[in-house]
Amino acid sequence: MAEKIRYTRRDLKGPDEFISTFGRMVAWTKENRLRVAAGAVAVFALVAIVLGTRMYLQWEERKASQELWPQLNRVRELLQAPAAADPEKLAALEQSLKAYVIRYPKARATLYARYYLGTIGFLRGDYDASAAQFRAGIAMGNTEGIMEYLLREGVARSLEAKGDFAGAAAAYREAAGFAQGDMKSQSLQGEARSLLLSGKKPEAIALYRRILKEYPDTKSRGLIEIQLAQME
Repeated sequence: MAEKIRYTRRDLKGPDEFISTFGRMVAWTKENRLRVAAGAVAVFALVAIVLGTRMYLQWEERKASQELWPQLNRVRELLQAPAAADPEKLAALEQSLKAYVIRYPKARATLYARYYLGTIGFLRGDYDASAAQFRAGIAMGNTEGIMEYLLREGVARSLEAKGDFAGAAAAYREAAGFAQGDMKSQSLQGEARSLLLSGKKPEAIALYRRILKEYPDTKSRGLIEIQLAQME
């Protein structure tokens, strides 16, 4: 014989409470359907705005990249032989890149535009403008990989060419922090060279010795040894 299931008043009260609560929710929704609808519309509108903004930004990025790469290809072609580069073509490309930066100040591709603007400024001997473009690229905050190093190395070389050797030494030191292997060795050599030119001979000697110790196979070993022999 099957065992009888006994329900207490508490057991029977549970479903009643659920039905009553659900009923009150339905009633409240009916009475406030406009408010509920308005809230739903607001949520849908917010999601639509977020998705729409994301799609627009992606479209802007694609548009910016498509517009920039042909210009960068022309710049690279000219910079393969900078001494033979046509000054008029270089000037035209520089103006074009500056206009691009104004149109797309925050696009990811603008980082590369600023790098090449810095390079062109360096070739023209405008070292202040060159350093400014490299620094602007760093300030964008979206640098990654090799660009973190190249932009800082660009600042250092611009300052050294300008004759700001103390600033160049600090910039080379910073660039070395974003490099490894031979690139780091080159930045440390730039720092040592700038220290020497700024009158800090003992610091330069110590850094050259450190380079030989940490990078014994550096391609510049012979030059460093000659430099040390002349200083000591």
